[in-house]
Amino acid sequence: MEDAEEGKEKESEVPKTEEKEEESPEFDRVKALLNQDASSQDVPASIKRLMERQEDNDKRIKKAIKKAKTNPKWFVPVFAALLVIGLAWVVVNYVTSGQYPIPGIKNWNLLIGFGLMLIGFIMTMWWK
Repeated sequence: MEDAEEGKEKESEVPKTEEKEEESPEFDRVKALLNQDASSQDVPASIKRLMERQEDNDKRIKKAIKKAKTNPKWFVPVFAALLVIGLAWVVVNYVTSGQYPIPGIKNWNLLIGFGLMLIGFIMTMWWK
């Protein structure tokens, strides 16, 4: 009985080692490709095309980033300040019943305040 069990164990071990040997060269080739230890002859044509396409995409992305225009550093503070100043102008006008910020022009102060806010809002459309 022990001989039969040992024989079964040996038989079951043999196919496993044969499968490992068959997979090993292919696995080594994949491993070499991933580690870039393989020569250009070992790389399949489909992988070469994929790598070339990836390089082209990287170049296009880098060009697009370089071409992307940004606003100057003063842009955001200016439009934010215009919005806040315009709002403060309108609030002061309402609180003082049209007497301030500029005395004597009464409700034209509203136009000035809303004009400042409008310019700030228009600037936000060009914000990048």
